[in-house]
Amino acid sequence: MFEQKLAAENAFLSDIEVLRQSARNVMQAPPEGAHTAIALLQTVLAAEIVCVLRYTAISVSRDGLKNDWIGAEFQEQANDERKHMSMAAARIQELGGTPDFNPPKLRSRALDDREPDFALRVRENLAAEQSVIEHYHDLIRYLGPRDPATCEMLTEIVRDEEDHTSDMEDLLVSYPG
Repeated sequence: MFEQKLAAENAFLSDIEVLRQSARNVMQAPPEGAHTAIALLQTVLAAEIVCVLRYTAISVSRDGLKNDWIGAEFQEQANDERKHMSMAAARIQELGGTPDFNPPKLRSRALDDREPDFALRVRENLAAEQSVIEHYHDLIRYLGPRDPATCEMLTEIVRDEEDHTSDMEDLLVSYPG
């Protein structure tokens, strides 16, 4: 019951699921060379933009400012996500596309003004990160034979995302709420 409520109220996770569905639609259509990879990478870019915004906001939230360790941890994660965002944008450009830094229909892009308890926010992040990892694995499987350079980049990003999930699990043990 709690997990259903968390998923229903987690705009971050909802946005990731929208991006994943968009990618599934692209992967079901016949491949169109670089255009397909660009469309899929736009979903990666959008996910990373949301992560940068969310983690930066947490780093300077009441909890992040009150606890230097929390602030530093989320700023580090925001910096990692910013690096991923740059990697995805650069790859889109290499393939001849234009990175979309203003992705439409993302609810969590504009952070709401609620101040949930820290543990709830971390659980939301953890669920979204896990979904991002699954999304990137789907893209790696799909693009593997067609675009090894993008797969290598996504594999590098996945390693960081897995570290983020581990860090969030550790935070939940330290601050269970």
